[in-house]
Amino acid sequence: MAPDNMDNLGTDALDDLDLDAAIGAAEDLVGEVDDGMGVDLDEVLNADSGADDLGGQRPYDFNRPTTISRVFEQNLQAVAETFAKIGTIDFTSLFRVTTQVEHMGLRQSTYTEFVQELPNPTCVASVTLAPLKGNCLVHIDIGLCFVFLKKLMGGSVETEDSVREFTEIERGINAGLVGRFTEIFRKATQKWVEIQPQFGNLENNANYLSGIADGESMIILKFLVKVDNVEGQVELAFPLAAFGPVRDIFDPEIGVEFRTTGELKEDRRRILEMVRSTTTEMTAQLTEMDTSLEEIMNMKVGDVIPLHQGVNAPLKILIEGQDAWLGEAGRLGQNRAIKLIQQLKKE
Repeated sequence: MAPDNMDNLGTDALDDLDLDAAIGAAEDLVGEVDDGMGVDLDEVLNADSGADDLGGQRPYDFNRPTTISRVFEQNLQAVAETFAKIGTIDFTSLFRVTTQVEHMGLRQSTYTEFVQELPNPTCVASVTLAPLKGNCLVHIDIGLCFVFLKKLMGGSVETEDSVREFTEIERGINAGLVGRFTEIFRKATQKWVEIQPQFGNLENNANYLSGIADGESMIILKFLVKVDNVEGQVELAFPLAAFGPVRDIFDPEIGVEFRTTGELKEDRRRILEMVRSTTTEMTAQLTEMDTSLEEIMNMKVGDVIPLHQGVNAPLKILIEGQDAWLGEAGRLGQNRAIKLIQQLKKE
């Protein structure tokens, strides 16, 4: 029984006793919280959200691009492979020397990270590729640019030891090369969409570029261009948002059935009626045998042809020349008939 003075305790006191009892029971099970191994609630609440120590887990950055669908990636890979094939033929014809364009893969990045990775000086151009939305970038290894310039001027293919910013004449020639790359990209995408490339501007310092937000998600197609024994990288960079107007082409969604139940039943009825009214050839085959053309030409009325098959052996039923059933010969009323006994191939 409870002590007599228990009745004199207020409701708040009872609540405190219940709470103390619960805490005591918990400590009996797991030990006291403040034993050097517990966690201080104040420390948790005041912890720095930017701390690096997250138990081995990498913090998720919502500004970084997420993965794209498998179908979207496959279509972009197909475009890139076509780009490489056309580019190999085009630049081999232009330079009159063996040139190979090889697709090196697809990656995702943010615009800020992409620009920070570019060397200085560099060769990067801003272009538009309507109906893609906004600006896209074409980055050509600047050492490769000088190799292109030498070859176009009639020089030999040699690695450039030092690089510098372009002169006005060199800038114009490289703008033409950028236009050539975007024209190849137009041809590579013809299977999906008709692209209309338009040159924007060319910069030797990527920090001078504009038109794309710093945190924009980018899709980057990377290529390796080999001119004789010299090689360099070429990258086509697209903001993920640029594919908005053509997303249903490059990344089609699974079809959704919009027909009602009644319409579906009607479609099935029409298909069944079409199947019922379609004619097909069905043949009951007694047997097969090999013979010479001479024996066939010498056949005459009254000859007996041995079938090499027992009278009770099942007959083969062919539908449109394909083995379908085995059957037994018999009679139905006044007509000869065949009873189906085994299905050979289900269609």
